[in-house]
Amino acid sequence: MDTRLRRSANRKPFYIKTKKKNTNSIKKNTFALNIKNINGIRNYDKNKNKMKHIYIFIIITIIGLNLNAQQDPQFAHHMYNKFYYNPGAAGMGEEICANVINRQQWVGFEGAPTTTSATINGAFKILNKPTGLGLAITNDKLGALQNFQIKLGYSYHINLWSGKLGIGLETGMMNQKLDGQWDPPQSPSDPQMPQDKKSKTIFDLGIGAFFQQPNKYYVGISISHIHNPKIEYTDAATSTLRRHFYATAGYNQRFFNSPIELQPAVIVKLDGTILQYDLNLTATYNKKFRIGVSYRDRDAILPMIGVQLFNGLNISYSYEIPLTKMIKASSGTHEIFLGYCFNFWKPDTKYKYRSIRYL
Repeated sequence: MDTRLRRSANRKPFYIKTKKKNTNSIKKNTFALNIKNINGIRNYDKNKNKMKHIYIFIIITIIGLNLNAQQDPQFAHHMYNKFYYNPGAAGMGEEICANVINRQQWVGFEGAPTTTSATINGAFKILNKPTGLGLAITNDKLGALQNFQIKLGYSYHINLWSGKLGIGLETGMMNQKLDGQWDPPQSPSDPQMPQDKKSKTIFDLGIGAFFQQPNKYYVGISISHIHNPKIEYTDAATSTLRRHFYATAGYNQRFFNSPIELQPAVIVKLDGTILQYDLNLTATYNKKFRIGVSYRDRDAILPMIGVQLFNGLNISYSYEIPLTKMIKASSGTHEIFLGYCFNFWKPDTKYKYRSIRYL
């Protein structure tokens, strides 16, 4: 049997292949199979609390069976954190850049997804060769599942045409915890759910290529989890990280001769089964104040606002407005981005405002 749950309309699919069948689990799988996504709950009671209980019921059902693991975390501020999705983007600017993103999804749900990610990357010379190095640390929690990931990225830089090409490799580890003691309210237990806390660590690998012309445009492609690592808790509860494909692009255009710059961006995500894209348009005034909006395919509208302070600190906030029935069952999704870039090699150089998209 094969089915999925999407963390948003197309987020975090779970695939179930039941190894042990009994009457209870077959009923649960039949129920989950009939719910293709959160929007499909329209045939049920629209009362907010009941929708919450239905959602939690689906999660606990899936966790108790064979999981074909979660999709990578998604971020509204992907255009400011390109290294997270593509190791080829490491060190593509002159500065060393550090970013922190905190995402609180579906506020109001118990066990709703929460994600915190911190990255740092910069340009270096290794054996007199231009390279980029980066580090990403991510903690992603959904119900009884918690993923903690550390990955190192390396990018070899090649001057190409009037821009720079980065060929990247990332490697690291992911620790996945399954809390069998997690017990959402008004949710039945599952006999195949481990009754205690489980923890497994796996090796992870990814590749990417990234090209940019500074302050003009960028394009990139990357693949994460290229070897489909598998996590086994018990014979009936396993989890496989599916291979994910990403394509990103962005452009910077001054609005006539004004101090306003328009910056469209797109990210396309594919896990081999589901394809989803985010479209963004941001307007920046005087390289300091930003306002923008994103559209996530069949999922949400994301208005955002940000500012770059005089000391180089970048702050941005986005609020996701669901386009599904989830709008009636939660208080939306909040995401905060903090970024800071500094020139370690030239500490006395006066800071110049630049778009963090193209650092």
